[in-house]
Amino acid sequence: MNELSVAEIISGLRGRCPWGVRLGHGSFLTMEFGERREGDLHGATHHGEWHLWFYMCNWRIEAAGKVLVGSDDDREKMLKTLDGFEFGGVKDIRVALPSLDLAIQFDSGTEIFTFSSSESGPDQWWLFTPDGNCLTVHGGGRFRYGSSSEPRA
Repeated sequence: MNELSVAEIISGLRGRCPWGVRLGHGSFLTMEFGERREGDLHGATHHGEWHLWFYMCNWRIEAAGKVLVGSDDDREKMLKTLDGFEFGGVKDIRVALPSLDLAIQFDSGTEIFTFSSSESGPDQWWLFTPDGNCLTVHGGGRFRYGSSSEPRA
């Protein structure tokens, strides 16, 4: 699989509106897309057909020419900004080379950017797909796409 394949996989999010946007441990950020799926490995959290998890990467949300919030901001600010925020549908989604950082533009004009912070660091972001696979992007632009054996956060 090459970087073009990564772009093809993430293109499945185009036109979909995120729901269930949650701030997890630290600055972990998750978003659900598509139809709600009942139950998961833990039975507590419902996920969408698509589950995007900003795991160990920096991220930033921008709108109207300004930065609204970022992963290094105070947790209360992150929670307040995300509470009830309306993103709209995914208008465009791009993956940068060679880092595989994401840039997601929504119909509302809001954009989310991810930034890997290490050449060889841990997983940066995960995208669980409707077919039961997971695209895992690591530091330095490495990635894996295959069967999901990890629980969804």
